[in-house]
Amino acid sequence: MTAQVIHLIEEAWNRYIANDVLDSHKLRPEVAHSWQRCRNFKIDPYGQLSLDIKGNELKERLQTSQHLIKIARPFIHNLYGFVKGSGFQVVLTDQEGFVLEAIGDPEIIKKTKQIQLCPGANWNETVKGTNAIGTAIFEKKPIQIFAREHFCRPNHFLTCSASPIIDPEGQVVGVLDITGDYKSFNPHTLSLVVAAVSTIENQLRLHKTTSKLYVSYKFSNTLIETISDGIIAIDNNGIITQMNSCGAKLFGADPKCSIGRHLGSVVKKPISILQALSTGVEYKDQELVIEETGRKINQSISPLRDDTGRTIGALMILKEYKERSFGKRNGSLAAKYVLEDIIGESESILLAKKWARIAAGSPSTVLLTGESGTGKELFAQAIHNGSARRDRPFIAINCAALPETLIESELFGYEEGSFTGSKKGGQAGKFELANGGTIFLDEIGDIPLYTQVKLLRVIQEKKISRIGSSGEISVDIRIIAATHKDLKEEVHMGNFRKDLYYRLNVITINIASLRERMDDLPLLTRHFVGKLSRKLGRKNISVSDEFLDKLKTYNWPGNIRELENAIERALNLLSDDGLLSPELLHFDTPASARFDERVTEVKSLKDIEKDAIIQALNLYKGNILKVSAKLGVGRNTLYRKIKEYDIK
Repeated sequence: MTAQVIHLIEEAWNRYIANDVLDSHKLRPEVAHSWQRCRNFKIDPYGQLSLDIKGNELKERLQTSQHLIKIARPFIHNLYGFVKGSGFQVVLTDQEGFVLEAIGDPEIIKKTKQIQLCPGANWNETVKGTNAIGTAIFEKKPIQIFAREHFCRPNHFLTCSASPIIDPEGQVVGVLDITGDYKSFNPHTLSLVVAAVSTIENQLRLHKTTSKLYVSYKFSNTLIETISDGIIAIDNNGIITQMNSCGAKLFGADPKCSIGRHLGSVVKKPISILQALSTGVEYKDQELVIEETGRKINQSISPLRDDTGRTIGALMILKEYKERSFGKRNGSLAAKYVLEDIIGESESILLAKKWARIAAGSPSTVLLTGESGTGKELFAQAIHNGSARRDRPFIAINCAALPETLIESELFGYEEGSFTGSKKGGQAGKFELANGGTIFLDEIGDIPLYTQVKLLRVIQEKKISRIGSSGEISVDIRIIAATHKDLKEEVHMGNFRKDLYYRLNVITINIASLRERMDDLPLLTRHFVGKLSRKLGRKNISVSDEFLDKLKTYNWPGNIRELENAIERALNLLSDDGLLSPELLHFDTPASARFDERVTEVKSLKDIEKDAIIQALNLYKGNILKVSAKLGVGRNTLYRKIKEYDIK
């Protein structure tokens, strides 16, 4: 800056401080506006307000900003490499202006310490007046503040160039700044800062994208694993990219060792799926006998294509072939539980079982209420198996899982030609399939109003009409319905018909949530430990008192289902000593759902990856082949990661 410009700024500062007269024509607009804000904040232009933090609070801020610090640190050191020896320091702050890190030449560090430009100090405008850090936060743009442009006189010897760091959501997460003596002013300094911030922001975006991809990968893996059919996917070279447990079981293969291998080395004569790769032709419901296991299955194969229509792989869906039986017990195999299978001795569960016995001896409609995961379908099956219809079909349907456009055809069936895509010959609905037995309508509160009308007619007249048919079919069915909603409230809100509610609400059984029957927790825990130990091939498993105590501190929003998942996860992490300890418990719900625990730390992805590798190495006793298969990475990658994380 020229001496004349410096003189004009000095004149403007003196007149504004002494007489409250703002010569805005002598100042840049952002500086003039900042000075006015400083007046409103009642900043002392001659004083040096110190608002810094120490100890635990600084540690907490460093912890909160650890992701930003980790990404920014290499660029801070790189930036300092450009200005080293010229009397400057590089500063990183959080979104509020608290200094997190500062590196620089000794002479400037010594000077800036006297005005608290060091870790823990707050350089927000409300504290330090006009300065590059605080003003950049307010303006949300890069800015240089030179000498007497600083509102506070103790800072007049500085020249500062700062740029806010904006995260992918558009929020300021920090500020990068270069500060030095104004005699060393260089207008290009701000360009260096902006370039460094741009690179940091790119890294933040990259990290977010990587995190999303990781979550998407875990989600798709979990989703595929929950499907009851066998799933095998291959790429364009015939290499297996996905195989769920069911698919592996049908072929007698190990899914961990199969992924990454050619399909021909796992499956004998994989002719159809390889033909789909070369021809692009789909195959539906082909019968196949698997040579490896002798099992008879139905296979459906679909080519996978990219946006241009080029075949990039193929998907095989396998269903085990079952001979249909039209005998006395057709359909009843779906109901396998009886009342004795329901674990619990608490007052609420004993009362529910008492009402279930009454319901089993009655033909009346039953309504089961309770939160998701409490075991409503288990009660429905037990009521069916305790009734006179025990040798007849038990058909369960989740109303919430069906789109509104399909629920009517699923329940009542349809005639051929009723709509585009309808099967030749039509299709029987669930009420027809349940004829003579029981139909379990889970989540009945989610049935659309127009379908509720037809359901009410079925209950009243015991007759159904298929879509597209003018005729009626008589059905002899017992209805058990279930919901987690308050149907009275749904009636009040107009979402559920009052007449249907009273038709369903004949025998009502409320299934208590797990947190309302915590006395049953030890019984349930030991039951699931025994059941899951057999499933996982584990022996001599015992439960520590501390393990039970930790289970009791949790709120269990997912109820029995979540408890079973938590125990299965703990068994998978269990070492050879056979004792379930509290360290093995990892809950999936937010900290707000716990009684006594709060999340105090979030691990980085690298820490999570390192922990996963260590756990897998311990579980498989250092067997690299098994560990790489379990983690889904190549052996060379695994060796590199072990070296990178210095895992012994």
